[in-house]
Amino acid sequence: MKPKKHEERLVTIDRLVYGGEGIASDEGFKIFVPDVAPGDEALVQIRRVKSSYAEGVVKEIVKPSPLRIAARCKHFEVCGGCKWQFLAYEEQLKVKEQQVRESLERLGGLSGDLVLPIVSNDSPWFYRNKMEFSFGTSAKPKLSQEVGETQLGFYPPGYHFEVFDLEECFLQSEWVVEVVQKVRAFAIEHQIPVYNSHNHEGLLKTLTVREGENTGERMIVLTTSTGLFEQKEAFIELFAKDASVTSLYWNSVYQVPGQPTWTEQNLLAGKEALTEVLELENGTRLEFDILPQAFFQTNTLQAQKLYSKALELADLTGAEIVYDLYCGTGTIGLFCAHKAKLVLGIEVNESAVESAQNNALKNGIKNVRFYLGSVEQRLNELASMGEGSRPDVVIVDPPRAGLGEKVVADCVAFGAAKIVYVSCNPTTMARDLKQFTELGYTTQSVQPVDMFPQTHHVECVCLLTKS
Repeated sequence: MKPKKHEERLVTIDRLVYGGEGIASDEGFKIFVPDVAPGDEALVQIRRVKSSYAEGVVKEIVKPSPLRIAARCKHFEVCGGCKWQFLAYEEQLKVKEQQVRESLERLGGLSGDLVLPIVSNDSPWFYRNKMEFSFGTSAKPKLSQEVGETQLGFYPPGYHFEVFDLEECFLQSEWVVEVVQKVRAFAIEHQIPVYNSHNHEGLLKTLTVREGENTGERMIVLTTSTGLFEQKEAFIELFAKDASVTSLYWNSVYQVPGQPTWTEQNLLAGKEALTEVLELENGTRLEFDILPQAFFQTNTLQAQKLYSKALELADLTGAEIVYDLYCGTGTIGLFCAHKAKLVLGIEVNESAVESAQNNALKNGIKNVRFYLGSVEQRLNELASMGEGSRPDVVIVDPPRAGLGEKVVADCVAFGAAKIVYVSCNPTTMARDLKQFTELGYTTQSVQPVDMFPQTHHVECVCLLTKS
């Protein structure tokens, strides 16, 4: 029977769907519920009712699933960063692989047998090389202060202004938590005001920390509003004795609704970029210089597995022209360059393109070209350059929204023998694969790779061939 809004029902969670929610079938009617594990018996209150499904929230876990384990982090109940800590890692892998299979079948109209066993993460903890923390203030001011005390941590799910004070985190190294504590104490000691997005007053906005997993280099970026940072010298001194901090930045951002946003980067100490190293299958080590605003996969060790798999599927002989679309800092294209005739990359982020070009020079790779601009625009320009630039292999690594109909059609128009599709969203990937199928390409395999343990996110790399 179809439930009513605010009604409470006792349900058993059948499985987890992509996005992390659980799904229960109550008399044939689907109910989606967050923060549950497969097998949980839960009392659920209905919050929204649609024609074919409902959404609810847990009022009580009546009988916990035997799959549940104790969460490792004390912030688990308030932090939205790693919502699957209550599942053993082996169970997380099973769920992710199944979700990819279901997406392929339900949204792509393809066989789930195309999905290969998921590539696990050898280190399901302390794997992130970048984290961004937000400044906030406590809700109740102390008697000695006009505003609440400065806090530094993450936004709980659904919150946009309040943060909780971070005391521990098991996704990045323990050193990062020490940095958070040090910067929080610094802000309190110097009474630096936190930026208020309501009235656009105050200074402190975010703290970003990057680490080079294979180089040991570390970058710290303090981001503020455009107000005067009078404590700049003291902030520099705060990390002067930490030799592992190879880049220290202060970035000021002007961001007001309805007006253009701009960022000013100020290198306070050390070198301009953080250097990371990835290794090719032949043992060659590639160095990547990463600027503060540039994208780089946040799991270095798994990124190496992901890119190696993309190169394996491309099966290059040295005679191919390769398009690397949404190329970011050029990692995949540079991985392929030693086995390709020419690699042409397209990326809309100016800082990433600058990093990609510099990375090619740094590694002495001459058969790559990187173009700034949207894929939609630049693909048309490349198409007009003639047969000498038409791709034999197209590699795409789009954002979560996927490629969309136009880019899929543009890729197909080149008639490349192979398309290697790297995806961070199996639902939009499945949608795009369906269109590729309709336009004459065959999906040969889908390889899930677990880049983000303790979360519902999963990456995939697919091989398509021209039918």
